Amino acid sequence: MNPSIDRFAETARRFCAWAEGDPQAAAIEADIALRLLSELNERALQLPEGAVAGDPQAPSHEAWKVVFRRFGSLPFNYYVQQTDPFVFEDAGHEVGDLADDLADIWADLKGGLSLFDAGLKDAAASHWWQYFWIHWGMHATSGLYPLRYWIAENRDDLYRPRFDVAADSQ
Repeated sequence: MNPSIDRFAETARRFCAWAEGDPQAAAIEADIALRLLSELNERALQLPEGAVAGDPQAPSHEAWKVVFRRFGSLPFNYYVQQTDPFVFEDAGHEVGDLADDLADIWADLKGGLSLFDAGLKDAAASHWWQYFWIHWGMHATSGLYPLRYWIAENRDDLYRPRFDVAADSQ
């Protein structure tokens, strides 16, 4: 068995548990989102390529709306994004919605977990890999920059000296 599939499933499960859990303070939510999206991106790139048939159990639209509303606890929802990074004219911008991004990621991951939990690990990996490239990966990468930017601009402790770093290096 490919251990990258199990590692991805573990990260997908943590993302889904967070998405379905109770919200925390906005700054904590932003930090968790940034970390999980980064980890999902890294682990998706390690999934095996290929198409294996499977019929994932997609969450209902009602369940999606619950998760979407839960992401209202983030410190922001809307951000500007570049639709095509190779268009240099000013016409390539649109408004992104972080709650929509995260809810769509949740739905795609949850569908793959239904396959994984049914013992269809290769089909789950194929679902996650394919949807990384055609759907949830776009949402994940779109959300990374505004999350990173918001954290850098709003965490005062980032600009204080960290004395524990010097102590750790000795």
